[in-house]
Amino acid sequence: MLRLFNNQGKTFTTCEKAREFRKAVFGLAWFHTILIERKKFKTLGWNVSYSFNDSDYQVCEDTIANSCGRTIDGVPINADAKGQKINWQAIQYLIAEANYGGRITDDRDRRLIKVYAREIFDDVLVAIEKWRPTGTEELNYVYPADEAGTKHPDLASIFTP
Repeated sequence: MLRLFNNQGKTFTTCEKAREFRKAVFGLAWFHTILIERKKFKTLGWNVSYSFNDSDYQVCEDTIANSCGRTIDGVPINADAKGQKINWQAIQYLIAEANYGGRITDDRDRRLIKVYAREIFDDVLVAIEKWRPTGTEELNYVYPADEAGTKHPDLASIFTP
């Protein structure tokens, strides 16, 4: 996860649902890290070895940004999506079936990645409380920012010298 975050740009993609986008990116980093780490265990991790990489992560981040109302220069890309809820089923499908899942050839591996996507990408991920991956309650894996009642300034102004 640290490598992913260190390779991130200094600013987030601007979205109408900025808080939800930031939290969904954290969930996506968690998801990507799980998939990459499972490769280390050879056939105990995946039945077939898959070549997941950072371009898979980037495409999924773009998908999430579009679902969260990506804007360019303050103008929304998809004006029809304004005010709509995030379609988590579509995101789960695109991530687990199309993007990462497009590499998967084994049925059991496909079922596993779909379970991961359902567990991570839902409304609980972007709730105001700190999101904690399922099954890690006793560990310190948690979304790092406490965003309840916090208004975040434009991230570009924070990182600009």
